[in-house]
Formats: sequence, C-alpha cells, structure tokens
Amino acid sequence: MGKKSSKQNGSETKMSKYLSDTTILIDSLRGDSKARNFLEKYPSISAISFAEVVQGARDQKELSVVVRTCNALDQEKIDNHTTVLSIELLKKYNLSHGLLFLDALIAATCLIKKKTLITANVKDFKFIEGLELLSHFEVFKSLDRTAKKV
Repeated sequence: MGKKSSKQNGSETKMSKYLSDTTILIDSLRGDSKARNFLEKYPSISAISFAEVVQGARDQKELSVVVRTCNALDQEKIDNHTTVLSIELLKKYNLSHGLLFLDALIAATCLIKKKTLITANVKDFKFIEGLELLSHFEVFKSLDRTAKKV
C-alpha cells in the first residue's frame, strides 16, 4: 500500500488531496486492482473506515489483513472539532436526508482537512454543503486515461 506522509529531510512529502471512503477500502481488500492502485497513489482514509473494516472482519486471518492494510495507509484521526462538526451535520441532514453518524464523521473529516471524498456511495453524501465529492467510478476512469497516456 501507500507510504505514510511525513516530513523528511526538511521537505514535506505530498499529502493526499483525497480521502477514500470505506467502500474503496473494502473493494481493495476484496482484490479490486483499481481500488488498490488508487490507495497506493492516494493512501488517505478516515479512522472511521479503519474501524468499519475491522468490525467487518469474519475471522483472525481477515482481521490480520485488514490491520496490515490500514496500518500502511495515512489515517485521519477523529478529534473534538471533527466530532462537533459531525453532530452539526447530523442535526442538519439526518431527518431530511438520512445522514448516518459514521458518514457524518467521514464527511466532517473531509471538510476540516479540505479533502475530496472518494466513494461508491455518492448518494450518502451529495447533499452536504461544501463537501467536495467524487464517485470512485469517475476517479478510476480518469486514472485509467492518465495511465494509458504514459
């Protein structure tokens, strides 16, 4: 998987402008090469996505793969600011659009970190004001076009 972004020798490595939703992580874990390639290029996930795939592991072997994969990615942690914003998003969008708490946390992370959310579930987020959002189909297609030009 991708390398963690950090400062090395006084110069900062490029931080990912994207945050991959849990759907991208699941697809990668299931062997989807496009999802895996995307995560190698843009290795940023929410701690929420890590927790969701840990929760979905069916046995120790799967859990081991999940942990190893997620530990190789940049993880955006949940802090107080993210929690407060996610509750504001819930108050605004839960009744009107069915926004769920974990999705609100992921959206709040993107809003605070100024990242574009990449997901297979655009419908779960498209109503959130100010959230930069792209379907993974669009992004993967764009990456395919770029790879073919090289």
